[in-house]
Amino acid sequence: MKFLHKQYQAKKKEIIEVELDRAAKVKFMTAMDFKQYKNGRSHKFYGGTFEESPVRFVLPHDAVWYAVVEKGTSADPQDVTASTRLMLPNRAVISSMAADAPQHVRLAQNEERSMIGEGTEENG
Repeated sequence: MKFLHKQYQAKKKEIIEVELDRAAKVKFMTAMDFKQYKNGRSHKFYGGTFEESPVRFVLPHDAVWYAVVEKGTSADPQDVTASTRLMLPNRAVISSMAADAPQHVRLAQNEERSMIGEGTEENG
């Protein structure tokens, strides 16, 4: 399988942003899992298939992190172009939701989004 990747030495709550030119599977993983991934072994990751860009991932802990963009499968290769950047923490930014995210993940993120809006009122 072909893929694009970028490594970051990053801290908790920093944000990795990925810009895509088309829908693609984006995975965020630590260095240990990236090694497993490269060797075709079982690995853990955050992310999934994203149909919209940009994709943002708020890092859950300090580590060496990889942003991986898969270029389709062996049977169906895709020509994907992507760019990435590491952003400073921002309380208003939450991780993007993958199109193929399980229902329990969707519910948890909807709850997180509703909590962000609480108690933020402008005087005018």
